[in-house]
Order: sequence, then C-alpha cells, then structure tokens
Amino acid sequence: MNLYKLNTYLIAGPENINSETVLKNETQESTLIRLVSDFANNGLDVFQLRCKDFSKKEFYKIAETIGSKIINTECKFCINDDVDVTIQLKEKVNILHLGQDDMHPTKAKKMIGDHISLGLSITDISQIYKIPEIVDYIGVGPVYKTASKSDASKAMGISKVRNIIDKVQIPVVAIGGLQLKNIPQLKEIGVSGFAIISAIFGEQDPKSSFEKYKKLAKF
Repeated sequence: MNLYKLNTYLIAGPENINSETVLKNETQESTLIRLVSDFANNGLDVFQLRCKDFSKKEFYKIAETIGSKIINTECKFCINDDVDVTIQLKEKVNILHLGQDDMHPTKAKKMIGDHISLGLSITDISQIYKIPEIVDYIGVGPVYKTASKSDASKAMGISKVRNIIDKVQIPVVAIGGLQLKNIPQLKEIGVSGFAIISAIFGEQDPKSSFEKYKKLAKF
C-alpha cells in the first residue's frame, strides 16, 4: 500500500471554477491550473482532476499540464476514472480514483502497476464488504447533499460514515457537500481526509478559503 497524507484533498475540473476568479486572458482551464499549482506549492496533499463532458484529448491535455506543474511538490496527483490517461501519464500521476460503476479495481490495478495508488468510491455501507485488498483508501459519500455531482447518491449523513470507518482498515476520505464548518465533526469520528470542491473553487477568494481549509483539515 502507498501511504501518504490525504487530509487536504481537492477535487475539480474547469466547470467548477468560479467565473469571477478567472483573470484577464485566462480561460477556466488555465485558472484551474493556476490555482492547483498555487495550492500544491502551499501544502495541498491531493488534487483529483475530474472533468465533466470533456473529450479524452482535452482531459489528457489538462492532466498533462497539471501533472507537470505539481510534480516537484508534495501534492499527489489523482486522476478520476480514466485508466488510459493514468497509464499515459504514469510518471506524473500518483493515484487513480474509481467509482462503483467504473472498471473493477483489480483489473485497473493490473493495468496501472504497483507505483500508482488506488482509491474507490463507497456510496453505501454494503459496498465495503467487496473492497479488494489492493484499494489504498475509500472516498465515502455523499456525506451531505451536493450539487457538484449530478448523479450523486442520496446523502448518507455522519452516523453512516462513522459506521463505515469502524468497519474498514483503510483510510476514509469524506466527500459530498462538505463545507469548512463540517471538518471538525468529521475529524472527531475518524475521517482521514476531507474532499472539497465548491467550498474552495466556487468561492470568490479561493486562496483565502484554502488557507482556512488547511488549518482545519491538517492533523
């Protein structure tokens, strides 16, 4: 198992960028790249790239740029779902994160190799009994109601997350509708990482929000 910090765990694609944070001569893609690079150089543990409605070529281009920008930082680069892009950028990618409807983790692991870690989404407690041993951590949620993922499952709430933590032996990253104010309570029940999207990238001042997030999330 590849072990590293998961405390500050940001997820985004260009569609999650607040248009008010796009500078002159920037696109939402270049704003995302700028912000991720800034966060990676200021203590971000993991960044997961998740782009909706992008072609494989477009996704690869953004992933390659972000991977190059943060490769010399402590931040781990995670690709959402896309096994092909993960393999193509294997020197720059640290984690592949899979959903319940994506490629089976065992098959994906054979393709990506041992040096890339594997995360798996858990949306119901029944799924924890089928987690392959090669999975390094699980993303559990949505904890709260979320608008960031149109096909998200029903919010499970704190008690179910605690129940899952009690039953598994690998780190749990909470995801889905998290706001900064939720972090202390999630810490208390044993959550290892706090996956945030809109509470950072949707804000008018993402850098200030990230500093607050970092102080709350770090152990």
